Amino acid sequence: MKIIDLKIKEKVYKNKKTQLSILNNLNLEVNVGEKIAIVGESGVGKSSLLNIIGLLDRDYDGEYTLFGLPTINLHTSELAKWRNEKIGFVLQESALINSLTIEDNIKLPLLYADSRKKEFNSKDFESIINAIDIQHILKKKPLECSGGEKARAVFARGIIMKPQIILADEPTASLDIENRKRIINLLFKMNKEFNTTIITVTHDLEIANRHDRVIHLERRK
Repeated sequence: MKIIDLKIKEKVYKNKKTQLSILNNLNLEVNVGEKIAIVGESGVGKSSLLNIIGLLDRDYDGEYTLFGLPTINLHTSELAKWRNEKIGFVLQESALINSLTIEDNIKLPLLYADSRKKEFNSKDFESIINAIDIQHILKKKPLECSGGEKARAVFARGIIMKPQIILADEPTASLDIENRKRIINLLFKMNKEFNTTIITVTHDLEIANRHDRVIHLERRK
């Protein structure tokens, strides 16, 4: 069963001097529960593609059906709800809120969740933080944490709602070998236990090849 059916004719970035065209004639179909890796050199549109899939960017020429519904018909409130409850973001630019503790940052999506989603199980939270070893930073603020610790906190926030789709943009880039293993193992555990669809942008070919499919994006010639 398809969860993503995306057809992009073109995505254009413009500034005062230049215009850049990326993701030309890209067709992407993803089935429920698939693990997809996206690879390619810098500037080919990997992060842009994740932003489009995650409904963060709608400024492109194309058609997008998600969860069986055309996204063009979704209102702003529906888009926000889907992004909070159905799509988990582990994006490089997912900044933590410096005034909140790491624990409160991780639990932030729960504040905006549908009442049915608020049946939060503390065991789920403990399972996540134990799996990626961040128990010791829960009461700290982001500015008191290392880059790797913050990256793991962002990851925890992205999966706390047990979303149907997880979009991960270089989720292991700032981590050591041990913590890279923890992150990837937890991603794949969610895929196995909850049939979560995983889409990962990565430069690590070893990680990419552990996915069901690897999509190579290339620069337009």
